[in-house]
Formats: sequence, structure tokens, C-alpha cells
Amino acid sequence: MKTPIKYLKFAVIIAALNVVACSSDDNSGGSDDDDDTTVTSTYVIAASSSENDYIVSGDDISASAVFDATSVDAVQSPGDRIWSFYQDQVLYGFLYNQQDAGTTASYILNEDGTITKRNELALDVSTHIKEEVGDYLILGYSDRLSDTSTDQLGYFHKVDPTTDVSTEFTIVTDDLLEEGEAAYFTDLAYYEGYIIAGARSINSSGFTSDYYNNTYVVVFNDDFTLNQVIKDEGRTGFVAGQKYSQGDTGLEVVDNGDLYVFSSGQTSYADQDLVTVPSGILKINQGDFAFDDDYFFNITEASGGYNLFRTYYMGGSTFILAMYPGTNADATFGIDADRFAVVDVEAETFTWVTNFPEDALPNWEFRTPYADVDNGRLLITAVPTEGENYLYEIDAATATATQLSSIEAESVKIIGKLSVTE
Repeated sequence: MKTPIKYLKFAVIIAALNVVACSSDDNSGGSDDDDDTTVTSTYVIAASSSENDYIVSGDDISASAVFDATSVDAVQSPGDRIWSFYQDQVLYGFLYNQQDAGTTASYILNEDGTITKRNELALDVSTHIKEEVGDYLILGYSDRLSDTSTDQLGYFHKVDPTTDVSTEFTIVTDDLLEEGEAAYFTDLAYYEGYIIAGARSINSSGFTSDYYNNTYVVVFNDDFTLNQVIKDEGRTGFVAGQKYSQGDTGLEVVDNGDLYVFSSGQTSYADQDLVTVPSGILKINQGDFAFDDDYFFNITEASGGYNLFRTYYMGGSTFILAMYPGTNADATFGIDADRFAVVDVEAETFTWVTNFPEDALPNWEFRTPYADVDNGRLLITAVPTEGENYLYEIDAATATATQLSSIEAESVKIIGKLSVTE
């Protein structure tokens, strides 16, 4: 086998620094008697309308409230963005592909309650995965080149959310997981002081593989030099669910320090009838760097034949899963992942969510819910009727969905919060 990483390219890209003092006045305020500061926050939605994205905020998410992305108060973000929050401090709008003419930018909440663009980032790259890791937001992108004589590369950008300064790291992914195949990264997390990445093994230009039922977690040092690869064989597939190169939500360190690893178990469209891989959950116990041989939660079996698409951590050992139907040629790979379930990964229990509308999640691959852990609920936007967008709450304790506020937009991409300290 070749040396897994042939070289490491290090480049620093300095974005324009325009750090804006931020503050707001909304429903979630609180005070700290020690330093006499007040923290307030507001709900924020990024939505699409007329070939551009718009950011709109509001304090109320009840059924009587309306978020209007077509109003004069909405903040325009030109082009088609993929959105991500860093905690409740910054909202980022990223490129999906390098052909998009738009520019990656950061947005913050001001003291007067308005949202403004803080910086344009010098990140002329596509973004496939993104995650809060330590004090940074890390973005990832993997090559899938048709020219197999060219090195397949993985790109990581470590963004400082206080300044938007980014640092780029590039690694060669050929033979990183298996001889003759390249690594394609699907999720990121921070575990035991290391940056970790979920990955799938692919045959360079295609998503076919000889190793569908293997699961890989790649452990990196802070400078993205390789520390080790953690591998499991024969139980489930690659980390996370994936559609249009968007993975995410496959790795989660829970409150007690254990790492749970989620796989949709999907194969490739080209040979989907040749291999059957169940969706499942694996576990790495706190402090270990190997999969627990005694733990495997078979989600396909528990759900009666469904597959896992996205996972949202709700605290403790509870997750809410987005599920899609079918196996092999009948699998939809997330196109209609409109059924949800509440699972306890420690007790290995599975409960279907009731009252969520069917066929209500078009463009699911770019839709990002908000895990409101403090209130035990997942907030997600949905389209119960064509042309009508609503916010829904999924209660983790009761496994029940409830329709909340309406949203005036063509489509909605993300719901979250921005906060400010006064």
C-alpha cells in the first residue's frame, strides 16, 4: 500500500476583517449578574425566492406567526447558497459547486435587531461537509476525478468564526482507506482532542466500491496529518447519508463521551441490486479508538425495512432520525426521507414520529433543521401543500410533530438562532 498521505499543502487565506459589534432585542434574553451583560437571541431562517436567497428573523414561531422572506426587511444573499450556523454566533452562506458565481459570506445579528453581512470570505471552493469542531467551523470537499492518473485530494478549511480567517489543508486520499480506492469524506466531529472524519471508499470517478459494508472513521491531528483510520467490517456501510454530495450528521459525541457512528447503508446506483447493506449505528466507547464489537443497532431491522438519512442529537442518548423507504433498486436515497423516528441509542429503542405530513420535504438534501436541545425538540421546515412552507416542531419526548409558523418563500433551507451579547 502507498503512504496514505503523500503531502500536505498548507495555505492561509485571509478574509477581509470587518468584525461588527452585534446585539439584538428579542424573546430569549437573559442576564449575567457577574458582568452585567445581556444575551438575547432570535430565530433566523434562510430561504430562496426569485433565484436568490434571503435571510429573515423573528421572535415568535407559534402557529400565528409569519416569516416573510419577500419583505423589505429580508437580507438578500445573491445566488444559491448552502447555509450553516456556527453555534448561535454566525450564519454562513457557502458555495455548493465551483461554478456558482456567488461568494461565501458571514452574517451576524446587530444590536438594533437587524441582520447584516459581516464579511465576504476568500473561499472559492465547493462545500460538501461542514461542522463545528472545537473553536472552529471546518469545511470539507473531496475530489472525484475522472482522470485516475491524477491524485484524488481532500480539502479542509478551518474557519475562525470570530474573524472569518481561514486556513486550508489539502491531503491525498488515494489508498487512504483501501488499496486502489480513494476516500470521500462525509462528516466531521471532534473526539478525544482529535478532528475525526467519516469517509466512504470509492473507485475514484464513481461512487462504486468493493467495500460497501465497511465503516471508516479517519482520525486527524490538528494540522490534518493522519493519525489513524478506525475501521469496521461487515455490519453496516459508510458514515452518514448522502445526496448531491451533501453528507453530514453521521458522527456524534454524546454527553457521556461515547462516539456514535451512523450509516445509511446505501450502495451506488450503478450496482444497487448487487449488494444489500443495512442502515445501522456503531459505537466507539469514550477514550477508545476502535469500534465496540458488542454494539450494533440495526436501524433497517428496527424500522421494518427503512433506511437512515439524517441524524439529530437531542441530548442524553436520544436522537431524532430522518428515514427513507426501500432497499436496493427500490431505495430512494433520501429523496423522500419524510418519516422521522426517535431513538435511544443506549437502550436501542425505536419510535416512529406521528403527525408529520407525507411528501413534505422537497430539496431535502439542502435542508438543515435546528436541534433545540434545551426544549427537547427538532425544528424543521416542510411543505405540507405545494407552494406553502411551514415550520414544524418534532417533540423528542412524545415523538409527535406539530405545525408552527408559516414562511413566505419559494423554498426554505435552514432554521436556527443568532444571539448577541450587550
